Amino acid sequence: MVRCPFCGEKLDYVEVECYEKCFMLYKVYPDNNPRLPHLSNLVWEEDERESVDGSEMKEVSCPYCHATLPLKDEDEIEEFFEGSLTIAPLNDPRIRFLNERRVLFKGKLYELRRTYELVRDPDGVVREPFSYDGAEQRFKVLVLSEL
Repeated sequence: MVRCPFCGEKLDYVEVECYEKCFMLYKVYPDNNPRLPHLSNLVWEEDERESVDGSEMKEVSCPYCHATLPLKDEDEIEEFFEGSLTIAPLNDPRIRFLNERRVLFKGKLYELRRTYELVRDPDGVVREPFSYDGAEQRFKVLVLSEL
């Protein structure tokens, strides 16, 4: 069972925010309500909907603390649940860099996939940084793949 690297809760699932592209056809007509003749709002009635290729995964997060988990696709989510992909704060004292691509963490050898910058806001929520961030605490995490 994997745990959230930020709150330590056991994770049965993660929350994934996606944007899906779709084709939609609406019938749009005025709402000619005889009781309210001075109000002519439009009514949008969905007539047809079809999903289009190109949905995009935007954010993966912990369902308990809502921290952003820097997982970029479905394969990485699978690896995370299998335990072969780990997220570790860069300042964790158990991290030992062997070279620029190899890392020892908790006695296991990993390949460094990437570093990722996150912020902890004043409420303690871990999320991606925005361009207007102020006094939030910025920190880096490592995305590590077990060798």
